[in-house]
Amino acid sequence: MHDNLCEALIGNGTRLIYTTNRSIGNTLGSLKDANASFHYEVSINEKVAYELALAGGILSKRTACIFSTEGLYEALDPLMSSAYTGVIGGFVLMCMKDTDEEITPLGPFSKLPVIVSIYPDLLNKTIQYAYYISEKYQIPVIVQTETSEIQEAKDNDLSYGMRETGSGFSLFEKNPGRWAATPKFRFQLHQLINDKTEKIRKEFEGYEGNSKIIRGSKTGIITNKKEFLEFYSEDTNVLFLSTIYPLPLKLVDDFMQCVEDVYVIEGEYPVLQMQIPDMTKVKTERLKEVPKTPKPEETMYGFEIIRDKLGAASSINMAHGIKKLEPKRKVLAITFEEHFFHSGMPAFVNTLYNNSSYVLLILTNEKEDEIRRIMDGFGFYNYHHINDTTDIESFINSDALTVLFYRGII
Repeated sequence: MHDNLCEALIGNGTRLIYTTNRSIGNTLGSLKDANASFHYEVSINEKVAYELALAGGILSKRTACIFSTEGLYEALDPLMSSAYTGVIGGFVLMCMKDTDEEITPLGPFSKLPVIVSIYPDLLNKTIQYAYYISEKYQIPVIVQTETSEIQEAKDNDLSYGMRETGSGFSLFEKNPGRWAATPKFRFQLHQLINDKTEKIRKEFEGYEGNSKIIRGSKTGIITNKKEFLEFYSEDTNVLFLSTIYPLPLKLVDDFMQCVEDVYVIEGEYPVLQMQIPDMTKVKTERLKEVPKTPKPEETMYGFEIIRDKLGAASSINMAHGIKKLEPKRKVLAITFEEHFFHSGMPAFVNTLYNNSSYVLLILTNEKEDEIRRIMDGFGFYNYHHINDTTDIESFINSDALTVLFYRGII
């Protein structure tokens, strides 16, 4: 499924590729025999993968990370710093959108360029362009693409040979004011990133992924989502934007001069709209009050279920907090073995240190023994393997922290 994306990165001369997805790792491994000039790793979490790739970018290597859109939010710590320090070699973050989660809000938040690629035929060109921007302005570039687009991309658009990227030797430029900046140098780097943003904005004015269609009506829409276009009539003017941040303001202004009413159609966060300086023609709707929708609670065998809604293994910290506030609540936290290795260990240690008591269910596949040994190292031995979900009910009155292992999905 990920062959086209991996081949596109390799074909564009990417030397170092990092991911947290084993399936992508297997794909890269199968491509390694035919393309020995790149290195790949499957990291334990997105933060580790990002830091490894960033180090390669600082050492003049052309690097890439392949994450889900949700996964990128796990790497915000190094991501925010990398906007200031930048890179020497190209660094592209490929984020696959397979849920409703989007990374477009990270553009104005982190000041990193964000490009959305939704057309299969442009996937390879988008990666080329992202590396062009990254290397010219020495800054990481975020590219959001969709899983369906990767599957539909044509092989003949991708496999055109390895792109020449220089000698291939690592080169570190000693510059403490950049790589280990104190507040004084941070201020200078902040000014520099503002300058880069305006220069990249001018570059985005001519990006071929942006398209403007003028049909003569008085109404226009500005969007970055092709699925919204089918809801409008054939005479509606359309400005489709792939370059989300920084917004190509001249392109937007020229479009708005051709219409009287403008509707900005995007996701939940108004990334495009908040960058438009003149809102006089933009039509907006505001709710007088936020509608209250009931949130059904998930329960199982008398337990209130807490899942990883806020990130990998977030259910562990959430369950700990709930039990501290309301000790009598029966809480069952559910996470996956991969999530436990990702972010669950420090959360579990925090639970032990603060004497929390709830039931933690870890859904396993092949790493149960490894997790048991880790818990032995923590001095924790109250764990059990269950063969059927009905066994969970027998722990409803447990007053101590209890860990259950179950092979399967709930």
